[in-house]
Amino acid sequence: MKTLRQLLTEYRATGKAIPAFNIDSFEIYQAIEDSVKETGLPCIVQLSAGEDKFIHAERLFVLVKKAQLDGLPIYLNMDHGQDQIRLEKLISLGFDMVHFDGSKMEYLSNLETSQKFVHNLKIHYPETLFEVEFDHINLVDTQISKSSFTDPAKAYEFITQTNADLLAVSIGNLHGISLKLPEVIDLGLLSKIKNKIPEDKFIALHGGSGISSDQLSEAIKLGVVKININTELRNNFNHSLFQIYSKDFSQKVYENFSPAIDDLKNIIKSKLLLFSTSNYA
Repeated sequence: MKTLRQLLTEYRATGKAIPAFNIDSFEIYQAIEDSVKETGLPCIVQLSAGEDKFIHAERLFVLVKKAQLDGLPIYLNMDHGQDQIRLEKLISLGFDMVHFDGSKMEYLSNLETSQKFVHNLKIHYPETLFEVEFDHINLVDTQISKSSFTDPAKAYEFITQTNADLLAVSIGNLHGISLKLPEVIDLGLLSKIKNKIPEDKFIALHGGSGISSDQLSEAIKLGVVKININTELRNNFNHSLFQIYSKDFSQKVYENFSPAIDDLKNIIKSKLLLFSTSNYA
């Protein structure tokens, strides 16, 4: 199995991206693993701090390592991590990458903290990938200002001085799915950021659930190689379960969950196929 760095390098060169799916429950992981098995296409599975408290990353690690032994190209990431001790523990456990999110800090403090964090751990774990973030990516239905968008010059400064591998950019993407207005990302700004980012660094796009397929394809063409998907999976899974439990349902829990997992697989496979289709003519 290729390392995650090798895969991202190959995907960027061929106009592809890897979806990073958040694991909100083990049923969602089951749907992802089945989808990877059926398509043969790679993905990242990841947890936020809240998901980690509920699931425990060590448990997910065991499942993913078993899947990797079975030949499935599934990689592990800790998403929006702020607890450096927890991140270091997961790196030592064998996570393929971690995302240190210092975006709530003042810029220079974030830069210094991210720089030290990446430097200290890369010495001992050179194969681990590190994602960083300095522009806070807002939730849907919050007041959005272009002043919160990523400045290309700062993007270059932050990624080179921290020596991280991936930068999470803010270009109009939002966490969640808006019920009021469609998300519109600034592809022109993304192009400028791409032109500033060194060739050995990668661009990550958060908030992929609310962005149209056309815009995602264009973003991939402009160099995005990792796209986070979370809310779309949660919404679909909850909707399916609500439909099942509002009708006749079984005393056997797995008989209720199985069709919801099957519904979820349709979305997961669509993302795997969309992102792995070359966006270069």
